[in-house]
Amino acid sequence: MATTAPPMTPETERTPGNALPYSSDEVIGNFEALLASFDFTPDLDAMGIGKMQLFRRRRALFELRALFVALWRIALDKSLPGEGELVFEMFLSRYEDRHRKGKQTRQTLERVRQYVDLLLVKRDTDFTEVASHLVSFLTLGEAEAKALRLRLTLHIRSTYNLIFAKLL
Repeated sequence: MATTAPPMTPETERTPGNALPYSSDEVIGNFEALLASFDFTPDLDAMGIGKMQLFRRRRALFELRALFVALWRIALDKSLPGEGELVFEMFLSRYEDRHRKGKQTRQTLERVRQYVDLLLVKRDTDFTEVASHLVSFLTLGEAEAKALRLRLTLHIRSTYNLIFAKLL
């Protein structure tokens, strides 16, 4: 269960001269709990992927989970300037250690890094490019693709806001 952050006071406020009021383990633990409990069903529904489309569903969940981790990286940078990247790398290292260092783990970490690279360009200001990437996995007409891109952009924004709100 995630703990509620103590109120910021002059003693706990993050400034360049003082440390985080939370340990890296607490920040990572919060995120792991959020990732484990997050329901990607609305995103799958927006993409038109039903429960019986097993291959497409598995592929989309792989992409959405990797994107979720990458969104956390962007939120970390905004919330923990100068320390976000370190906390993120600690998470990735633990993830790799926890999930056997096999092919699927390598693919997941590679995809997370690809999404991070894609997101670092515009950070949290515009998720259209990421939404376009997700839409590219689907076979849609131009009008359908445009509408889905917009819906996914809004879903991604909403997911980012949730991650950011529950970061600490």
